[in-house]
Amino acid sequence: MHRQYLDKPYPAKGIVDLLKSIGWLYSPGCSTPYLALWSRMPSFKTDDLNKLVFDDEKLVQVETLRGCTMLVPRDQATVALRIRSRTFTELAKQARQFMPVTDSEMEKLKSAVVKVVHSSPKTMDQIQHAAPGDLVRDFGADLKRIGLTNSLSLAVNLLKEEGKILKVQTRKRLDSTEYSFALTANILPEADPLNLRFEEACTRLAAQYFKAEAPARVKDFAWWAGINVTDAMKAAGELKPKLVPIPVEGTKDEFLISEPDAEEFLSFRPNPDAVNLIPYRDTFLKGQREIVDRFVPAQHADKPFSRWKGKLINDPLATIVRDGQVIGLWEWNEDQEEVEFLLFDATAGKSIEKTVRKRAGELGAFIRTSLGEIRPHSLDYGPHQMTCIHDLKAFWGKGAQVDVHV
Repeated sequence: MHRQYLDKPYPAKGIVDLLKSIGWLYSPGCSTPYLALWSRMPSFKTDDLNKLVFDDEKLVQVETLRGCTMLVPRDQATVALRIRSRTFTELAKQARQFMPVTDSEMEKLKSAVVKVVHSSPKTMDQIQHAAPGDLVRDFGADLKRIGLTNSLSLAVNLLKEEGKILKVQTRKRLDSTEYSFALTANILPEADPLNLRFEEACTRLAAQYFKAEAPARVKDFAWWAGINVTDAMKAAGELKPKLVPIPVEGTKDEFLISEPDAEEFLSFRPNPDAVNLIPYRDTFLKGQREIVDRFVPAQHADKPFSRWKGKLINDPLATIVRDGQVIGLWEWNEDQEEVEFLLFDATAGKSIEKTVRKRAGELGAFIRTSLGEIRPHSLDYGPHQMTCIHDLKAFWGKGAQVDVHV
């Protein structure tokens, strides 16, 4: 919590530098980047981030780790593009025999897409209108079941994975759902991911990760980066200054931290009264693989996550954090224009509730005056995914207290 600047505000005004300290922000078409920055920079305004992304272009959105869309500093974009998962590339290889298009036809279609977006960003409808009609073919049910819908969408996804095109918002809002596709060379002419060795990209990423998340395990880094443990071990071993182990009570796992940070870590004394409200998929909870026990007490293990058709999934919700532990959930009530929150422990005490209430009131004021509108979750939410406090309480069993309004 201290390393993420959630126990006290980030001491400077530079948003780019903050991201280099806490790690890249998840930006899946919702309000997470705005809310994540506000929780760390009390003076933050929505336009501060919009200007950096859409006008100054010092921050860029790229699909990178595990295929996730993240907000990264421009000078780290090459690493982000090089390290991204190749999910559609692998699916296309596996399903080649079922494809109604040949490899050569797919290459022609990809070239046509690049030509369409060469001069300016284009929406998917505009790309489809300009693409060769005889190459745009619908896929059968078997392919659709694995996420391949038609040849054009596959071509676009393959080009994204190759780092040739980027998806950009047309409304100049990170929580907008209106997208266009642009040539990477037009947005990031200096980025050349194909000339960056994969091993070097992993090492640079390891430096970023352990700076933000240490003490952490190599397998935490491997999961976060979407790479295998062998590559993660090699990257961690290449870091200078070197990583040193920190013993953690109750586990034989090796937790690592850089030598300069180890002394500060060992002398650190937490502030037990530090409370903050963080958004859905905040890097605080998405930076390490294991959340239960480390951030969430075992008796509340099922509560900070959304559910798919009633089944728990590893997708952290908007939560309340105190002294490094998740103690509750919060959500925005659009009708009342206020923050609602739920504390897991009904006996937490009036002083804790008062502190949470105060912080929730500050968050509500930010949403009303600066954010204006809020999109709490990402585009990949489906009709069967449950996130609302009222829905989730049905699965928590006994002990869930009533909602608290602010």
